[in-house]
Amino acid sequence: MSTMNGDAIERASDLFKALSEPNRLTIIYLLSLGELSVGALTLKMEKTQSAVSHQLKILKAARLVKSRKEGKSRMYSLTDEHVYQIVNQVLTHVQEKEDEYGTV
Repeated sequence: MSTMNGDAIERASDLFKALSEPNRLTIIYLLSLGELSVGALTLKMEKTQSAVSHQLKILKAARLVKSRKEGKSRMYSLTDEHVYQIVNQVLTHVQEKEDEYGTV
């Protein structure tokens, strides 16, 4: 593992900020299952298209998701497997600690 410099720590902090919202974590999870359109995400999350699009814009700016045009739709997917691994590790940690200590 390389040494951490201030710039890398700042970028890591920005990544965690982008992941700090429950709807964005839900989007990451859903996209870990496969590529989806905004419409499909809207239906699965039971949110408005505007709300989902807003969260996708933040995730895209953080380089956590990418999109491609398919006909009239825009299809979204994770930029790479690391994105889901990060989220999965945090969720696993939270669940283990809840099992160990109970919920707070």
